[in-house]
Amino acid sequence: QNEPNPFTAETKIGYTLPTAGEATLTVRDLTGRTIYTATQSSVKGYNAFNVTNLEATGVLYYTVESAEFTATKKMVIVK
Repeated sequence: QNEPNPFTAETKIGYTLPTAGEATLTVRDLTGRTIYTATQSSVKGYNAFNVTNLEATGVLYYTVESAEFTATKKMVIVK
């Protein structure tokens, strides 16, 4: 889960991978429109995306995907 949640300007989305590789973060609003995407190289174990300046407010859904891992969770941004 992202921390903090809810958040205003910045949040950290942590994830753990069984092997090193690329991970992609996609953030969508309630209508399913993609409002943010990022890809980064990740190490085996704990990693995190630091997300700032999302042009949205309210409930958002984020998905973290890698070759062996996919998770979707909900977060709340308040402004």
